[in-house]
Amino acid sequence: MLPSILRALIEQNSVTISGLGTFMVIKLPSQIKDDIVYPPQNIISFEFSKDVEGFDFVVTLSQWKQIRIDEAQTEIDNWICMIEKGLVHDKSVFFDNFGTFSKDQNGKIVFHSGKNSEINIENEGLEPIYLAPKIINKTDQNNCKSVIDKRNILRIKDKKRDKAWFVVTIVAATLFLCGLFLKAIYNEFYYTIFENKEHNLVMEKVEPESTAFISNVLNNDFSEFDFSSNKDGEENFKHCPIEIVSNEDNIVNNENENLVEVNGSGIIHIPFEKYKFYVIAGSFAKEDDALQHIKQKKLEKYQAKIVVEPANPRYRVCIGVFDNEKDAISFAEQIDKNYWVLK
Repeated sequence: MLPSILRALIEQNSVTISGLGTFMVIKLPSQIKDDIVYPPQNIISFEFSKDVEGFDFVVTLSQWKQIRIDEAQTEIDNWICMIEKGLVHDKSVFFDNFGTFSKDQNGKIVFHSGKNSEINIENEGLEPIYLAPKIINKTDQNNCKSVIDKRNILRIKDKKRDKAWFVVTIVAATLFLCGLFLKAIYNEFYYTIFENKEHNLVMEKVEPESTAFISNVLNNDFSEFDFSSNKDGEENFKHCPIEIVSNEDNIVNNENENLVEVNGSGIIHIPFEKYKFYVIAGSFAKEDDALQHIKQKKLEKYQAKIVVEPANPRYRVCIGVFDNEKDAISFAEQIDKNYWVLK
């Protein structure tokens, strides 16, 4: 609505709105005040009246927006209603680049014009001019001195303000650069520690695997190999299967100590030891249920074992033994989040 009113004021110098009043453009000439020449300017004046007829503006608005006349009238009524509702809740209603509506003591709507660049295009670029003091006689010297003092005070204030902004800008730039520098140092420190930790974790995983593999190979003698001859006198080479123990993810397996095979099923009993951490895939009251669980979940690939604890009659299916709780929890979460750690 406001752009249409401003356009009408520029083209016609006045706009009448039904149920509100008339807006007019008033041209103020240049003025001299306190030895300062203020340039001419155009302001918007308003005369409140509920009885005025603004059909011309309704027609103009419908043409500009290409809508029906009743739709244009509805849009004007909604704008007036918005102003009246705003004045009910607040003392004034402000429109940027236009002005402020308020009510006087009698409840009458009044309008105070604001600075508007669109109706002051002809005065654009004009700035106030400070007049040079004219000393006519000694009696006027005091007056002229006061004017000069006022000017000096204004200049000092402007210089102080510019200096303050300069200092604020320098401080802000310095803080910003310090922040970037500290961020770079933090990132370098963080990545250095992170890379070292990652390298250590890789070495912790690789070294036990290599040691376990070499030990297993060295512990197997030539009795595991069968050399025989066929009918034609050619030698046959048969390799007896060698179980290579994988120590992946720091799994600790008790080799040939306290291991008991259960009913020829290939599943081994291991005794519970303190300071070890066992990843448990299930706990059962019967041994057959534990064996059945290993087959159903296909836990043979983890070299599943049954943990035996004298103080507890339960049969716990174990898929990994660790030296520290953190690795055990991590391994359990990787396989199944329902698995838990016995310690």
